[in-house]
Amino acid sequence: MSLQFQPSVNQVLGAFQRVGLNQGQAYQPDQIYQALDQLTSQAYDRDVANQIYEQCTPNQRGQVQIEEFSQILISADAMLKKKIRDTEQQVVQLVEESRECQRQVKEIQYTQQQNQYGIDTDSSLNLIIKSASGITNSDFIQSYVSISVDNNEQVAQQTGGDKFHPIFNEQFGFQIKTGRENITLSLLIQDRNQKKSLVGQAKIDISQLQDQQVHSLQLQLQGDRQQFATPTIQFDVQWIYNKLRYFQEMISKFEADIQQHYNDIEDYKRDLFVVQQPFMDNNQRQNLQSSLKPQNSSKVQTNSALLYQQQQNQPQIYKPTPPQQSYRQNQDNIQPQFQGEATDELSDEIYYGFILYLLMIVLSMFQCFARPAYVDILLGTMYLLIICRDCFNPEYLKILGAITVFTIVLDIFWIAIYKNWWNGTDKTLPTWGEAGDPIVRITIVFCIFNMILKTALCYIIFHYYKEAQSNQVLKFKVWQLEFQIGILKQNLFTLDKRLLS
Repeated sequence: MSLQFQPSVNQVLGAFQRVGLNQGQAYQPDQIYQALDQLTSQAYDRDVANQIYEQCTPNQRGQVQIEEFSQILISADAMLKKKIRDTEQQVVQLVEESRECQRQVKEIQYTQQQNQYGIDTDSSLNLIIKSASGITNSDFIQSYVSISVDNNEQVAQQTGGDKFHPIFNEQFGFQIKTGRENITLSLLIQDRNQKKSLVGQAKIDISQLQDQQVHSLQLQLQGDRQQFATPTIQFDVQWIYNKLRYFQEMISKFEADIQQHYNDIEDYKRDLFVVQQPFMDNNQRQNLQSSLKPQNSSKVQTNSALLYQQQQNQPQIYKPTPPQQSYRQNQDNIQPQFQGEATDELSDEIYYGFILYLLMIVLSMFQCFARPAYVDILLGTMYLLIICRDCFNPEYLKILGAITVFTIVLDIFWIAIYKNWWNGTDKTLPTWGEAGDPIVRITIVFCIFNMILKTALCYIIFHYYKEAQSNQVLKFKVWQLEFQIGILKQNLFTLDKRLLS
């Protein structure tokens, strides 16, 4: 097989003439097949030879002109080369689409949120109303299609066609929250007095859309008497309720399609080699035959040298198998993909932040002798959760930053109250009396140090927040301990309560 090798009509006819088939003569198929056997020094593929013969116009005796057979053979050569190039382009496109899905998976696995029904909070039902047909009433001027999802209604306007076969070609989107919504399509007509009349309705069963694929449907409309009437409506519908699972399944489908395309290319190359083989010299034939991959004997050969042109016009339909894994399983499957992508960019800030968290907790505990610093202890614990439980979530970090600023304000008020006591003569305290003087002084000092620590922590949390919005996986190193954060991006409000598990 060679995409560069281009046999000409004269070259093919000259080869046939060398084995006794002259130009201007008609021959039986067996005579042509035997000539091909002689040219290849082995049995020529009868399946390919029969297909070429079937494209010719035999005479009453079943004979075909050798010139016509040669021309069809060259057409098969060109057709196979085109099929190889087209399939290679399809592989490139599938690879790009697979990479885009992988990029989407990396983003969505950090941000996906689901409600109590196990449906994405941004779940969407997408419809494209194409056309309607079978309208028999002639006393109207225009038609409409009303789409209602519970109490949400949108209307498709007629954009083409005639009044008996209107064309709409409008796209609509609806948010789905429970997966139990009532979806109704209504076909309406409007007369010259602007009065609208209902032609019929059809309902969509959303449970039939759980494969998250595009469904092209044609439904008959039901009238007021609950009997199916003639009118029908054509539309496409797709419900995506779990984007993470959807893109994962698309990646698997793309990989399977890519592998199938590679197998098809090898089949096309084998058939092309069969077509070209009689007209090559021995060196070309041996070199090209050795470059072909061995064919799997268990695989049924379905490619035909002259049927590729019909196959190449068929659209590619991607329908992943129905989802069989839960969201939790999908998360577990994805995490290993990022084990090698950790970065040390924030390792120092994570390490020093961890030390500051511990120091803040210790200082807050000492302050409890003279003031209720329990909020600072709780805040320090929430800081530790960022690393210990991978709460590297932007919303969680925003809440921590706000609480930190609030506690700094409380510290300022507390110090303002006790600043006069520091220089005053009355050292009496409700709890300790005059003996509490050194304890309060130490507490005030610790409070000032804590304010400085929390100011530094605000700076660190700000950097955490910026990195949490990206897809980086960060390394935390302390002493002999090292692990990655930024993989799960959990927080106290995760739906599946994994933080507390």
